[in-house]
Amino acid sequence: MKKKILGAFIVVLTWNTASSQCSQFPLLNLGNDTLLCQGQSLNLVAPSGYDAYTWNILPGNQTDVTITAPTSVVLNVVNYTANLVVNGDFEAGNTGFTTGYGPGTGGSFGLLTNPSTYAVTTSPNLVHNNFGACSDLGTTGPGNMLVVNGSNVPNTTVWSQVIAVDPNTDYSFSAWATSVENITQSNVAILQFFINGVQIGPVFSPTLLSCNWQQFSQFWNSGVSTSATISIVAQVSSGNNDFAIDNITFNTACLQSDTLVVTYDANTVDAGANITFCQNEPQAITATANFQNPNFTWETGATTPTITPATSGWYTVSAVSPSGSGCILCDSVNVSITAMPWGFDTVAAQPTSCGVNDGAVYTLVHGPFVGQPIYTWNGPGANNPNQINASVWQNLGAGWYYIDVENQGCHRTDSVLVTTLNPPIAQVSANPISGYGPLSVTFTNGSSNSNSFDWYFGNGNTNSTTDLSSQNQVYDSVGSYNVILVAINGNCTDTAFVTVIVLPPPVPPIPPVIVPVDIKAPNIFTPNGDHVNDFFTFELLNIKELDVTVVNRWGNPVYVSSAVPFSWDGKDSGGNLVNEGVYFYKYTAKGAQDELFEGQGFVQLFK
Repeated sequence: MKKKILGAFIVVLTWNTASSQCSQFPLLNLGNDTLLCQGQSLNLVAPSGYDAYTWNILPGNQTDVTITAPTSVVLNVVNYTANLVVNGDFEAGNTGFTTGYGPGTGGSFGLLTNPSTYAVTTSPNLVHNNFGACSDLGTTGPGNMLVVNGSNVPNTTVWSQVIAVDPNTDYSFSAWATSVENITQSNVAILQFFINGVQIGPVFSPTLLSCNWQQFSQFWNSGVSTSATISIVAQVSSGNNDFAIDNITFNTACLQSDTLVVTYDANTVDAGANITFCQNEPQAITATANFQNPNFTWETGATTPTITPATSGWYTVSAVSPSGSGCILCDSVNVSITAMPWGFDTVAAQPTSCGVNDGAVYTLVHGPFVGQPIYTWNGPGANNPNQINASVWQNLGAGWYYIDVENQGCHRTDSVLVTTLNPPIAQVSANPISGYGPLSVTFTNGSSNSNSFDWYFGNGNTNSTTDLSSQNQVYDSVGSYNVILVAINGNCTDTAFVTVIVLPPPVPPIPPVIVPVDIKAPNIFTPNGDHVNDFFTFELLNIKELDVTVVNRWGNPVYVSSAVPFSWDGKDSGGNLVNEGVYFYKYTAKGAQDELFEGQGFVQLFK
């Protein structure tokens, strides 16, 4: 026995028999499990040295298999030892077996004229006139087989032999059988195979055709048995179930099995679906992958996921798989670009008369075309449903018209404007355009290509004229008036607008409120602590800001204050009472209405 550890799989190979005879055969080994790239295939060839091969994914006895998809491949092989059946090919004649049939006794059809009889012969036709001239299966010797005229007794043993076996050993039993005359389905032989009284395999019948050898084979394990009584039993008791058997074998079967797991790199790239487009409407193709951050490379040399093909053909994109397998992942997309060697030479229009639909549009194109191009006009306006399949469209009114030319499913489009010959042009102005009511306004008509005019003055008044004369209106009420002038020439019109605004009357100004302000100061104070006239202060009226500086007679500042109200206790900035004498002051002030004041004076200090 051996073990192979293949990734996550453990495959056990073992001889399925206890017989030492199997050790003479080579040990089966398919090799290691395999990882393939998408699109690759793997051809497995079975090792030589075995009698039979069976793959789990293929029928029959084939020696090789080709893998194109993920799978677990199982190969079963077998080697057979020498045949243990004595005279299984009947080349030694009527010997080595027992049977419930009797030897042929002759009659009008030959040796096997009677049912339940058998004969060992080289051809069924030699022992019965109606039997076919079937040949032996090619064994050495005279080419004998056992031919049977079916028994009238059901479940009669056709052939039996006792063979010594080893316990717990696999064996292979095989026998060949054929009908010996062309018969109907109801008359075909039905055979069963038994070992030690236990049926092995299904019920077996040869074909309805004479001389068409068919093989029955079955494996059997001996278990605890040391001998095997092998029996071939015929079920049918009605007539004409005539058959022959040959090449009966019973061999020690040396069975082996091995498994090889074939997986494919799961990563893929996709170049997208095949596309077809027209030359003047290029389309892009975009590669995708089922993994993150792929590094794409197109055959064109581009390394971006998206490219815009310029020519028809196959475009192949590739990327290296991130799995570490080294697989180059590829996919292709077919691009078909319809050539458009045709286009517009001219897209033009003829104007329409005013009020009459006598305009036209037309186009000239150059080819070559495949077949005839299809012209589709619509208009006036992009959403107008009117359409015509021709290169010229007549009897049209003014407006935009759109042309679409199609060939092989490709389109070119353009547009053209049908204008009006000498259309009326409305123009109006007003003087003045705004003011207080009552407001008298003169309107000037500057229109052209017109022979009549309709006026709508916005105040309920209207007028119709046939000349360019000015119009006058008086607007009393406050408001905005939209004045409309319609210029007319036959069935054609044009409109102009002007707006007149009547303002509310002005409101008289409100006179300002004068707030009185005042600053008064005494000219003497006595800071001696008697609580009488101890402070030099100002009397203030509606003063909100005040800056005061007190200086001595030499002009040196002794006290500065921005407080409102102002008060000086006769001390300098160091807190010392100054000397008696005359002191001067100056101030700047701001009143309640932000008036600015300044002034000066003196005060005499006594202690």
